[in-house]
Amino acid sequence: MTKSGRAESPRRRTRGRSTRNRPTDKELLDAARSVIAEVGAERSTMDMIAERGGTTRVTLYAHFGSRDALVGMVLDRELGEFTDWMYAAYDDSEHMAYGARARHSVEATFEYARRNPDGFRILLGHRDEAEDPGRRLYKALEPRVAARLRSNYGTQGAKIAASADTLASLLIGISLDVAYRALIVDDADIDVACDLAVTATMAVLRDVRPEQLLAIDASMAGR
Repeated sequence: MTKSGRAESPRRRTRGRSTRNRPTDKELLDAARSVIAEVGAERSTMDMIAERGGTTRVTLYAHFGSRDALVGMVLDRELGEFTDWMYAAYDDSEHMAYGARARHSVEATFEYARRNPDGFRILLGHRDEAEDPGRRLYKALEPRVAARLRSNYGTQGAKIAASADTLASLLIGISLDVAYRALIVDDADIDVACDLAVTATMAVLRDVRPEQLLAIDASMAGR
């Protein structure tokens, strides 16, 4: 009661909007990843992503600004996670014998594909799009593999140059292409496919001769 005898009206409590059920940015990126893995980056729409993420187009635009920005963030995240995974594999095998290092790298590629099929599909499964994310992956991994090759052939007395990049691209391609076929195209057993990729990789490393690589370098130097 107030001093005038009037009943005091109950105070209105203003409640902030609950954020408990709002999806996080990570969850929204995961939803976008799922859509892009299915239909490709160019055909993904904000409506599709919003429905998958249990949110609205308005929320997506508020969080990411535009469809292209959202797609770009997904591609950057998947590329970063895969390259970080492979860099860690390269570091872990640094003190292994040369053949064991190669096997470890191939197996790491397939393990990533097994654990992150949507991310792997985004990077390699839509090669007809304007900007192929797979090429960005090659560019990220090639310098590390090429440096290993230069070191290995250097111990054999062969100082190879740009040919190391060519061979690195070939070796990376074996793992990525076999995993791509197994996981995305053929739905093959990934362990069997991994064994094939290991065998092919080891055969290349065994049979490519230093003089072949030096010949490539010499041909490029003469131009």
